[in-house]
Amino acid sequence: MLNTKGSVVSFLSLFGLIILAFAHSLHLLLRSEIFQDSGTNMFIQPGSAILATYYMMGIQPLFQNGSQMKIL
Repeated sequence: MLNTKGSVVSFLSLFGLIILAFAHSLHLLLRSEIFQDSGTNMFIQPGSAILATYYMMGIQPLFQNGSQMKIL
């Protein structure tokens, strides 16, 4: 039980660090005035950049073609 708990904590901390790193880099790259014309740029603010990155890396692979994939 202890080994499983440690594995889950280490995975979540590593996944969190990867999301923060990608969110920070996308925030720095995509916050310029060029990309703000459409009004849907989620990378302007750091908080919304983290949410957008989490969606892209964590949730989006579960949904393909508008329907949820079956995970066995």
